[in-house]
Amino acid sequence: MYHHFMAALAFIATMAFAGQAAALTTPYTETFSDGISGWSTGPNGTISTPLQVIGTGGADGGAYLSTVATPVASTMGAVSILFRCESAACSDGGFQGDWRGGDLVLSWYFRHDADVALEAYARIAAPSNNPGASAQISTVVLPNTWTRIDLVIDPSNPAFISYSGQSFDNVFDEVGRIQLGLSIPGGFTGSNIKFDLDSVSITAVPEPETYALFAAGLALLSIAGRRQRR
Repeated sequence: MYHHFMAALAFIATMAFAGQAAALTTPYTETFSDGISGWSTGPNGTISTPLQVIGTGGADGGAYLSTVATPVASTMGAVSILFRCESAACSDGGFQGDWRGGDLVLSWYFRHDADVALEAYARIAAPSNNPGASAQISTVVLPNTWTRIDLVIDPSNPAFISYSGQSFDNVFDEVGRIQLGLSIPGGFTGSNIKFDLDSVSITAVPEPETYALFAAGLALLSIAGRRQRR
């Protein structure tokens, strides 16, 4: 009986992950364990230290990207782009493709040593860099603290403040570039600030029914455990 319950649980887990995979076009995570992986920095700001990989101490305990820069406002407003993935060679092209399938989230870990809290900024664009979607994420990143940033890829997400005068579909039908940075607060005068990036990923947002499947699986496992102990 126990083996039957375990088989049922395995089936439920498989179905749950299969449901996610069907909605996901570009699942990928960049941990920088293999180096810079084609990422670059600038030009929005004065770069004091070129982009480099630090081998340990990242959000996951491993490698991460780091640079020292003096942020300046870009042509897109009071934002500064610090990390760029802008070629097919970047992260082996793992972030390129059609992101319109829904239920996707772009995530990354951000850290800085400014003396004020900052908010993250992202721009996701076509291979030619236009059109692009700009997003200001309200997650507060305190100094010297690895903070996870999640950007749900959905036209109803209020974090998206611009689509370069075009539509959500026109931007996300062929993603080719990711540009990550910060929103510069009013009166900000920081210079030579250390900025770190780790674990950039594009994954599926679990559907409510996925959680229900896992809950059912856990219930089956609990029942099986109780029956085995009798």
